[in-house]
Amino acid sequence: MARLRPDDVREILQILEDGITLMAKLDKMDKIRIRSKIRKQYGWLSTLSDPNVDTIYRKLEERLSDVFSLYPFGFTDRVKKTLARKLAHFRSV
Repeated sequence: MARLRPDDVREILQILEDGITLMAKLDKMDKIRIRSKIRKQYGWLSTLSDPNVDTIYRKLEERLSDVFSLYPFGFTDRVKKTLARKLAHFRSV
């Protein structure tokens, strides 16, 4: 049963957090709230068995729908590419 490594989970969440700086017109409290919501995703991401890009992306988008709607156009493609890169070693095993 394959799982994401803790470093992989942290990098995925870091990319989502880095995207906060690209969001227009957010005050400091909104950024803190969004960052907190993103960090709360660590638990289920680290315990997900046999992950794949589509499953993880859909679940993230579902759980963080209000956050994903604030990201600029094209940012979600970056998230998908990162997920694909992180999960590439599962296909080769």
